[in-house]
Amino acid sequence: MKKHILFILPYLNQGGTEKQALSLIEGLQDRYKISLLAPDGKGAPKFRALPISQREYTKWEINVFKGFPELIARIKEIQREQAINLVHVHGAHELMLAVYLVLKKVPVLYTVHGFHGLGAKFSYQMSCWFSNWFADRVICVCEAEYNLLRDVGLSEKKLHLIYNGVKEPILDSDKSLELTKKFQLDPTNQIILGTAARLDKAKGLTYLLQAFAKLQGENLRLVIAGNGDLEASLKQEAQALGIGDRVIFTGYLDDLPNLMQLFDIFVLPSLQEACSLACAEAMSQGKPVVGTRVGGIAEQVSDRHTGFIVMPRDPDSLAAKLAELIVDHDLRDRFAKDGYSRYRQLFSSEIMLEKTAQLYDQMIAT
Repeated sequence: MKKHILFILPYLNQGGTEKQALSLIEGLQDRYKISLLAPDGKGAPKFRALPISQREYTKWEINVFKGFPELIARIKEIQREQAINLVHVHGAHELMLAVYLVLKKVPVLYTVHGFHGLGAKFSYQMSCWFSNWFADRVICVCEAEYNLLRDVGLSEKKLHLIYNGVKEPILDSDKSLELTKKFQLDPTNQIILGTAARLDKAKGLTYLLQAFAKLQGENLRLVIAGNGDLEASLKQEAQALGIGDRVIFTGYLDDLPNLMQLFDIFVLPSLQEACSLACAEAMSQGKPVVGTRVGGIAEQVSDRHTGFIVMPRDPDSLAAKLAELIVDHDLRDRFAKDGYSRYRQLFSSEIMLEKTAQLYDQMIAT
C-alpha cells in the first residue's frame, strides 16, 4: 500500500504557493497516496481536476472559529479513510497546531513560501516558533530564507533547502501567434521586455515602469502579466510617464509559457521574493533575466553569467542593465544559454520532486 501524504494549504488562489504544491502533487501522486485539505479559491479548479481525495475547510482569515474545528474534523475524516503517514503543510505555520492536536505522532513537514509586506519579519519569527514546536522538518525554497530562519532561531537540524522547480514547457507556436495578435505584439520588429507577477507593492512594478520610461526606442514593448490590487494605479502611472502605448497589461493568464516565449528579456523588479517560479520558468525557456538583489533572486540569476542583478528600488540601474541587453544581441544569447543550463542544474521540477520524495521517505522511516 502506498504511503499516505496529507497536503494542507491555507488558500487555493493563483500564486506561487499553489503552483508549487500543485507541481508536487502532480509529480508524486503515482508514488504516494495524496490527500488535500484546502479552502476554496480561484485556483481550486486545477486541484479539483486531480484524482486525489480532497476536502475543504473555511479559510481561517475569514472565520477562524469556524475554520479551526472544520480543519480538525476533516483531518480526522481523512485519517479514518487511510492512516496518514506524513503531513505537508504549506505557507501557514499556524495550521500545524490543528495537525498536532489530531495526529501527535505523525511527522509534519512545513514549507515556508516567503512572507511579504510590513509584517514579514514577524511572520518569519512566528514560523520559527511554530516550527520549533510542531514541525519535524522545514523546507526553505532558497538559501536566503534558510539563513533568515536559522538566524531567528529555527533549529538548523530541521532545515532543508529545496529550490522551487518548474517543468520545461511544451510550447505551441500557434498559441503564441494568437497572443501576439491579442496584445498587438510584433516579435520580429520589437524588443519585448516582460514580467509575470502579482500586481502589488512587493513586486516593485512601479520601479520597472520608471526604468522603462528611461529607455529609448519606439520598437520597445513592456508586457506585464498578472492581476492584483495595483492594476488601476499602475496603468495610470504608465500613462503619466508617457509609456502607456508601449506597456501591455495582460491580466492573469493560464497560458503564461506561450506568452513568455515572446519575451526577449525577463525582468523581476521585486522588493521581496523567495524563489520565484516565474524566474525559473523564464530560465527554462532560455531567457536572459534582470532581477533585484532580494531573497533568492540572486541565487537563481547568476550576475553577469545568466543575467544582471541590480539593487531594488533603483530604476536608473535597472534601466541601464536593460539598455545593455537591448543593444547587445550576443550578450542576450549568452545569458540565455547559460541561464537554461543553470535551470537544468538547479531549478527543474525533476530535481525538486526527487529531493522532496527523499525527504518524505526519510521522515516516514524515522
